[in-house]
Amino acid sequence: MSFTQDVKRELAAIVPAESHCARAQLSGLLFAAGTFEIASGGQYTVRVSSRLPAVARSVLSLLRPMGTHAELRTADTPPAGLRYEVVLGDDPRHLQVLNEAGVLSDSFQVQLGVPARIVARRCCRVAFVRGAFLGCGSISPPGSAVHAEFTFESGELADDCRRLLARLGLHFRVTTRERNSACYTKRGDTAADLLAVIGAHTARLAWEEHLVFGEVRGRANRLANCDQANAGRAARAALRQTETFRALMAGERWASVPSALRSVANLRLKHPYLSLPELAAKARPPLTKSALNHRLRRLEALAGETPPDERRPERRRRLAT
Repeated sequence: MSFTQDVKRELAAIVPAESHCARAQLSGLLFAAGTFEIASGGQYTVRVSSRLPAVARSVLSLLRPMGTHAELRTADTPPAGLRYEVVLGDDPRHLQVLNEAGVLSDSFQVQLGVPARIVARRCCRVAFVRGAFLGCGSISPPGSAVHAEFTFESGELADDCRRLLARLGLHFRVTTRERNSACYTKRGDTAADLLAVIGAHTARLAWEEHLVFGEVRGRANRLANCDQANAGRAARAALRQTETFRALMAGERWASVPSALRSVANLRLKHPYLSLPELAAKARPPLTKSALNHRLRRLEALAGETPPDERRPERRRRLAT
């Protein structure tokens, strides 16, 4: 079961209470998933086709308050497979419903664009976009590369959809392909907002939940990598110090080293794997991390082995002009 199907099942259960919103949602479905056939005698047949029975039931639920009883059929043809079709014939009431939904003009001509009267209200624009998503929408599952899309056969419809989405604060783009046109976005926040706007709140929560888990997982990985890098640097520093202090002890300068530094050198040789805070706690009396680090660096300086990353470049005098 795909994430898009989950979203459509959730949206299919939404039947607007207001007649103008129900008409707009039906209009979105008809423009997005409707196939218009005109016979030689001028008779109209409209088929709304979907792979999901929930979408077909949604079309029937929107038609029922309009006093229209459409025919429900199933078709199993390759490569589409099993599909559910709601068929509106050349009945006068069917034609009237298609005119009310903006699909047919007053002269019963097929409309190529979305009539402004259908989406005059904001609630109707939301309902139209919801119907369009039920008919031709898709969205990638949480965790994969973001892609939300409305796929239309007509470039004019794709551009109308883009403008409607922009009026809802959702910025999509349009691309033209060989067989269709798509109104799409690849932005995660825009795709998530689309789900919220059209009423797919459960899907939006699933999307947000994955984003939160992803952020926590990424932060944990960054902290783990940081800890690993710090541990590696500490281990290399401790190895360098033990080798340096052994060489210092074997030389003549060891006798002139102050006793406080000698005790720190012996402490490092005794505990080569401890970090600075742990090593500082072993000192008697205990030292602060800063004090211990200062003494270790003094020992390395005495041995002439100050590490390159701790050497400070000589300051150059600025020439007076």
